[in-house]
Amino acid sequence: MKMKKLVRIIGRMNGGGPARQVAYLHRALRASFDTRLIVGAIEDGEQDMRYLLQDASGVLEVPSMSRSVRGWSDLVSLVRITRILLREKPDIVHTHTAKAGVIGRIAALLSGVPIRIHTYHGNVFQGYFGKTATRLIMATERLLNRFTTRVIAISDSQAEELAERFHVARRPQIAIVRNGFDLRALADLDKLRGQARRHLNLSDNDRLVVWAGRLVPIKNLPLLLQVVGLADRLPQLKFLVAGDGPLRQQVETAAAHGRGNLQFLGWQKDIKPLLAAADMVLLTSRNEGTSAFLIEAMAAGKPFIATAVGGVVDLAAPPLREISKHCRAAANGFLTPADPQAILSCIERLAYSPKLAAKMGAAGRSFALANHAQERLAEEITGLYRQLLAGSKAREHTGAPATAAEETLTR
Repeated sequence: MKMKKLVRIIGRMNGGGPARQVAYLHRALRASFDTRLIVGAIEDGEQDMRYLLQDASGVLEVPSMSRSVRGWSDLVSLVRITRILLREKPDIVHTHTAKAGVIGRIAALLSGVPIRIHTYHGNVFQGYFGKTATRLIMATERLLNRFTTRVIAISDSQAEELAERFHVARRPQIAIVRNGFDLRALADLDKLRGQARRHLNLSDNDRLVVWAGRLVPIKNLPLLLQVVGLADRLPQLKFLVAGDGPLRQQVETAAAHGRGNLQFLGWQKDIKPLLAAADMVLLTSRNEGTSAFLIEAMAAGKPFIATAVGGVVDLAAPPLREISKHCRAAANGFLTPADPQAILSCIERLAYSPKLAAKMGAAGRSFALANHAQERLAEEITGLYRQLLAGSKAREHTGAPATAAEETLTR
């Protein structure tokens, strides 16, 4: 039987969770679908992660599609992608990231693709733009979702935000498919610990806090540096920052001048040695979808301290209990407000209680392996595609109107 054709679209294969999910699915879905992947251009200062695709089979590049909003380039991208879809005649178009979600869904509608899916890996509805731009973006998403067969949220909290807080999609339209990663190599890093810590010039008494991610405003670098500054009085605590982006200079300057407890390594292709050396990990974001870094850290048996934003709260394993004003302890880490003193207090709890850190690390490993393995991701996405294809075929035969979600959206 002829395979159904699938075209997936991502704005760019830059550093971050979406590119890794897209690369894995492009390989994993080949056994079940005739797959194509459309990718845009990497911008200056971004890490190119196209190497994750392993080969160029089925990959189509549209260089005019980039992160920045550029009227002419975006129009060119829309025309090019529409032409590709008219030529390929896919059964499904699945878009990832904000720019690709807008251009790709419009192109899919114009070219008559019957099933249109968009994944919100995070959202740009808070912390990214001013009020006017945010309202325009949200209005655009509401309109596009009237013509989107299914919206995928990557966590329960994100689904609630999309439907109840931002009102960009209706709840019956949303499917929850959690991110998945190759976690097997992270489950046994103890053998690397000694060598990794020696490489970083750490003593047995040092407690290493690792922060990793894109160096962009949404990650709240000022909060991170405030925490590092407050920790000056605690010589045991050491901080390591790994990443790249437009705010790199801030961290480099802090590491080079007056922050003896901070090392900056830049972007790391392989994060396993850093997690092997770490005692805990830190996330300071203003907004977050589902953090790939936290999931990998949990798989490596590391407890976390993280601001309680977006999908981060869904990574906190129950039970949760209040330990101070606004601060909660989960089985695998701490959720905090964007307050440097509150964050440092949680870091101290883990630094001076190895038993607590080990207990939280073990709980986190179990949670990550149970909920975020990549094989589960491929199974759930494949199942969703087949369900939607079966529904589309049934409507063709019966002449019935759209799905319940689509009917709800057009009332």
